Amino acid sequence: MKTILRNLFYTLKRFRTASVLNLLGLSTAFAAFILIMMKVSYEYNFDTCYPDSDRIAVLNLSVDHHPNELIVLPRPFVEGVIEETPAIECGAFFDCSPNYAELISTDAKQPQYIYEPVTVVSPDFARTLGMAFITGNDEGLRQPGGAIISESQARKLFPKGNAVGSYLYMPENKKLLITGVYKDFPENSQFKNVIYRDIDKQKDKDRWGTQSYYAIIRMKPGINIQTLNEQLKSSHLAENMTIYSESDREVCAMPIRNVYYEANPWIFYKVGDRQHTWLLITIAILTISIAAINLINFSTALTPMRIRSINTQKVLGSPVNQLRIGLISETIAIVLIGWLLSLFIVWILTHMKLLSLIGFTPSFFTYLPVILISGGIALLTGIIAGLYPAWYMTSFPPALMLKGNYALSAKGRLFRTLLTSFQYIISFALLVCATFIWQQNQYMKIQDTGFARDEIVIAGLPHKGQELSQFTTFKHELEKFPEFKGTAYVSTKLGASDVYSMTESKYEGEEFYHYEIRVSPDFGEVMGFKLLEGRFFLASDTISSNKYTYCLGTKRIKDEQHIPTDTPFRGNHSKSNYIVGYIDDVIFTSSRVNAFAYSPFLFTVESQLTKLPYAYIRIKAGSDVSTALRHIHETAEKIFPGYPVEVNFFNTYYQQLYEKETNQQYMVTLFSLLAIIISLVGVFGLTIFETAYRRKEIGIRKVYGAKTSDILWNFNRTYLRIITICSIIASPFAWFFMDKWLQNFIIRINLSPWVFLIAFAIIIILTLTIVTIQNYRAATSNPTENLKIE
Repeated sequence: MKTILRNLFYTLKRFRTASVLNLLGLSTAFAAFILIMMKVSYEYNFDTCYPDSDRIAVLNLSVDHHPNELIVLPRPFVEGVIEETPAIECGAFFDCSPNYAELISTDAKQPQYIYEPVTVVSPDFARTLGMAFITGNDEGLRQPGGAIISESQARKLFPKGNAVGSYLYMPENKKLLITGVYKDFPENSQFKNVIYRDIDKQKDKDRWGTQSYYAIIRMKPGINIQTLNEQLKSSHLAENMTIYSESDREVCAMPIRNVYYEANPWIFYKVGDRQHTWLLITIAILTISIAAINLINFSTALTPMRIRSINTQKVLGSPVNQLRIGLISETIAIVLIGWLLSLFIVWILTHMKLLSLIGFTPSFFTYLPVILISGGIALLTGIIAGLYPAWYMTSFPPALMLKGNYALSAKGRLFRTLLTSFQYIISFALLVCATFIWQQNQYMKIQDTGFARDEIVIAGLPHKGQELSQFTTFKHELEKFPEFKGTAYVSTKLGASDVYSMTESKYEGEEFYHYEIRVSPDFGEVMGFKLLEGRFFLASDTISSNKYTYCLGTKRIKDEQHIPTDTPFRGNHSKSNYIVGYIDDVIFTSSRVNAFAYSPFLFTVESQLTKLPYAYIRIKAGSDVSTALRHIHETAEKIFPGYPVEVNFFNTYYQQLYEKETNQQYMVTLFSLLAIIISLVGVFGLTIFETAYRRKEIGIRKVYGAKTSDILWNFNRTYLRIITICSIIASPFAWFFMDKWLQNFIIRINLSPWVFLIAFAIIIILTLTIVTIQNYRAATSNPTENLKIE
């Protein structure tokens, strides 16, 4: 055994570069594996943080047999279901309005307002989720003007630790009494660490036609989801609802732990992609496989140099099994060293918080189970990677110890070629997939949205405690600067969400759904919409009328509903809608496939600007952007003193719509490149050995007149043939998986053949460059030096 170890260390020292590269490849592969599995654990454990999370479910209404589509519900329906269902221990509902934040201050005398997210909830919200409290309790949810805040918010707002019993002050002389500080929810939770406040006892109390709330319920001990759904099916409360009155409706519930992967919510809930998770798992396994293949090839390539030592041990009486166990132990030791190095890499990345691109911020010690499992996989990898080399090195007859030189057998070379081919298949497929994902993301981000989005800046203005004159003054002050083309006001932050306020209208007896956005009269001109028919809004359209609400429709409403511009139709309010004009279709949502993607927009004119808290400001093309932004900030500070005003370009919010796809792109691209690099590291290491074995052959060829280019081509053509065959094999698999992935998008790219050609060219160039550089010295050296080698 000592002789084997001594020879191994000698060989590692002799081929120091190949050894170091192989060890780096192992450590990098295991680091990638650990990080990917942390992400997988994060997603698969979504919403498991609540006590008895298997007893918590989301109440829903299945419309036309779509139970996974989470519907926003009316308050009386939710309260009735919770009260009448025996299987429900308690339940709660919450306002799911997107982008809901309140201006708050902790100082009543000299308020310095900041925006903090606020969610309105019913009294049993904390009890239903089983929220843990650091101090205080949830009594604030049961009394008017009460609230609870998260531990992180308490540290930020009340650094002296006096949160409970303190007030949060808001404009219009409103305030919230804090009765409890709850323990922060983890990142992989549907519920955020925000201010939860009480709901008005009378708000929407008897409004069966509204859709404003999601509901959660806690089942009684011993009740499962099947029993609960059987009881919910017997409920007749859905008959009281005016929404979806002409559809098949059935009350149902979904375990909260299933929401992340299985639900299709309108808004609020976070959702994942099981397909993406399996892609990550596949990449993790393939990355480890590539590193293991490098190790097998590395160990097998050492055979000619270790055959004498091994066969000497056999002649001296060492049992074959003992030799094989020793060789496998060496491989395990190398893998474990690589694994320990990977832990250091992961610790550095998590400690420095450099992993935002993978969509969460993991803590090293939070994921100790993942790390321990990776250690077991490292041990298993060492055993598997060591089995073939150990068997192969000990399979030759002892007589070979007398030979002065030895090269790998034909079977050994074939095995190495097959392993290398597997690496190339994986690398090619991952590179193609990463390229298509990048293309799709870029295509979505640069698509025509139907207006001058590059020139639009959004300013979030304080909309409570302000006067109409302040909004008017803000607009007029900006018009004095030459950098601005116009300012309009909107009820919601367009371009920052996939779903907006949706309403139902009816024309000629046919119902249809659409987004309804309230805007100021000059919205169409400021945004640069393309007018197809009729006109934009006039200032006179805001004059109060008991007859019509004036609207601006998109092309899709015109094409699908065929509503003339001079004909009223019924809207979801007391007055009828009246479309004054049609504009070309506009895009304010992402391209993802869901029930509401690309729903048509209907813009309604609003006279009260204080109800439109978002200013959409258009900057003239060619203007100095920094100067324009400074003017916006200075004007806002002058007109709205003491209130924060958030200013960002529309494109900033629009890019955030694709944050999930961008993170996915970064992960796939990063780990694909990592797999390719590890494969090339293996090729580099093998080339070092191959050059060493064939130096005598190179010398003979040079003596007989072979040119340097001929010798280099002799080395390169083998890899050229391998890469070509592997690319052909991998192409159908990459095409299939990308075509399936692209089905998640309404607007999608075509799978172009040139991507496959470019991937092939990249891998060819990198590989042949490495092989050429490594063999050039041997090919240009003095032949007599090569012929002396034994």
